[in-house]
Order: sequence, then structure tokens, then C-alpha cells
Amino acid sequence: MTKLHHAIKIAAPREKVFNALTNVSEFAKWHYEGVEGDIAVGAVLTMNAKAGMRFGWKTTELVDNARLVQECVEGPGETGKLLTFDLADADGGTLVKLTDGPWRDGDHSMAFCNTHWGNVLHRLKGYVESSSA
Repeated sequence: MTKLHHAIKIAAPREKVFNALTNVSEFAKWHYEGVEGDIAVGAVLTMNAKAGMRFGWKTTELVDNARLVQECVEGPGETGKLLTFDLADADGGTLVKLTDGPWRDGDHSMAFCNTHWGNVLHRLKGYVESSSA
């Protein structure tokens, strides 16, 4: 079993980054897919990536300005994987660590998702650093 790991530094305080990750109206501004639902413990956020590709993430843990954990409950691939965002102070900004998994060895979607998560973190960084969120 494999976990995907990504990290990025964002020149903004943790509160601002956390808000962009957990406030659905802010989330929708930087996440290109259509979004529905909520980001709260027990709630499901649904993203329509493109025709026929829909993902559902159920929030299982939410620690103010520090951590967001979601479980994949709907998608074209396997469900049950955990997506974790951990935030920490770093050089006057915020370090965001993203973990996705576990993935079954040999899962053909893993490489595509690995690329996608890097792109997502760069969109988050661009949005937070250029907005008044």
C-alpha cells in the first residue's frame, strides 16, 4: 500500500489557508470543479471534475487552522482512502502537507492523482497569496 505525499509553502497565515480549504464559498473560487455540499465533520463535499467524473469527500476530522481529514466516499476509483491536509507555521507563512492514501499497489489511477494533487496545491497557493480571502 502506498500513500501520496505533497507539500508546499504559502506566503499567508494559517488562518487564511485553512479558510480557503474549509469554507465552501472560498474553496469553490480556487477549485475549478463544480462543488456542492459542506466541509464539516460528517458532511460530504462533492466535486464534479468533468463529465462522468464525480468525487465525494466526507470530512472526518477538522482542527482549526491545523488539519483537515476527508474520506473518499464516491469516485471512479476506490473509496475509503483518506485525504489529509496538515498546516504548520513556516518562515512567516504556512507549510501545507497533503497525504492521500492508502493506494493499492499497481492502481493505474495513482499517477494521475499524484499529478492532480500537485496542481491543486499550486492553485491553492496562487489563490491564497493573491486574494483577500
